[in-house]
Amino acid sequence: MTKISLKSAPEVKRVVTVAFPEYKKHNAYLSVFPEAGMNINSYWDGGSKDEYAIVDLATMTQKPMPTTTHPYFDIMAKGIQGENAFLEVSQRGNVTLKVLPENFALVSAGTFCGKRATAHVYLPAQNMPKLLELRQ
Repeated sequence: MTKISLKSAPEVKRVVTVAFPEYKKHNAYLSVFPEAGMNINSYWDGGSKDEYAIVDLATMTQKPMPTTTHPYFDIMAKGIQGENAFLEVSQRGNVTLKVLPENFALVSAGTFCGKRATAHVYLPAQNMPKLLELRQ
């Protein structure tokens, strides 16, 4: 995980603002998408809520994601579970993004302890050098 100043990385800032147009912070984090996948449930818990968006890097368009996916109340209680090539929904209601395709970014933001959370951009390993090359 690398902390990036958005002032010095306009390409990262563009990805973040495509995902969350209202984002006003000066920094963001940049990481390679984890090989084991990532939990993408979005729900309020103790004044915090993670929100996610997918950004198509080729067209710089946002693919919105659900903002209310509490493991019990929104997923498990409705009997939603299953798996495909990209997502897995467990019996307990945990939603896992298993794979992030090349040329897409997953951006996490939301609220942390009642304040705007710092955005976190996840990229497939093969896209990380491409995005960083733009900075040179």
